[in-house]
Amino acid sequence: MGALLARLLDDAALFPPHHAPMDRALPAHRAACRPADPLAGRFLCPASRFAELRTHLVPEDLLDLGVVADTGIEELPKTLDAVRGEPRVRPASVEIALPRSADQARAAAVTIARLPADVPTRIEVRRSPGWLHALDRIAAARDSAAHTAAHVPREAALGAKYRVGGSATDGVPGAGALAAFIAACAERDLPFTCAGPVHAVRDASHHGLMNILLATAQAAGGGAEPAVRRTLERTDAAGLAGDLLALPEAEARAARRILVAFGVPDVRGTRRDLETAGLIRRPDIGEDSFP
Repeated sequence: MGALLARLLDDAALFPPHHAPMDRALPAHRAACRPADPLAGRFLCPASRFAELRTHLVPEDLLDLGVVADTGIEELPKTLDAVRGEPRVRPASVEIALPRSADQARAAAVTIARLPADVPTRIEVRRSPGWLHALDRIAAARDSAAHTAAHVPREAALGAKYRVGGSATDGVPGAGALAAFIAACAERDLPFTCAGPVHAVRDASHHGLMNILLATAQAAGGGAEPAVRRTLERTDAAGLAGDLLALPEAEARAARRILVAFGVPDVRGTRRDLETAGLIRRPDIGEDSFP
């Protein structure tokens, strides 16, 4: 399972619904990043709280930091300068959301033109007019050398982001919209991240992390959108876990080339969910927590 789960979970404890205080979120992230527990990825921090984050760093820290540009594209260069000037963090990614009320394709074009080229960036696309064309623009810019620094692989330089959750208008909460997004990204070979509260398997109010992983593997392998949606709607935890455990390594790597990371508000709770499902072992059992 290492190819499928390694560094999958970005730590979004500072964000809703938990809004964890910095003096709790940061120590919890350090604990989650133990060498024997390779599930945890980046620590996500709003640009508006980076100065606060610095006051809680310790000399031994070397955080992979995901900067969430909540102060807008205009303030992003100043924030990144501050991040680069802090030796206890590494700027691993930038996430920025397109304006909710804007045409998403036009907003994507404006945002892309002002992005830094030296940090992998994920653009959060809203499910509003122009969203599919926005993915086209992101994919086209990803393929352009103008948006790729020498040390950033082209395929990782630019991607999309999807926020799960919200109320459904089509049965399963957001299943149709999420299936369309995953299929569209796979068709464009466009990496994406997800963010939001999830359970291991879908229920009446949450998407399932196992569902999303398996659906992404299907889409990366050429699966059609209806099949992706059916996987997102599954509720058989044991069946989903079995299908994920049976994925060949090549298919698992193809899925993770598309689904780069999942930002969750509670890394420890999500880890427990995956333990219960049988996808991972406790990190104190052996050197590798993956089966």
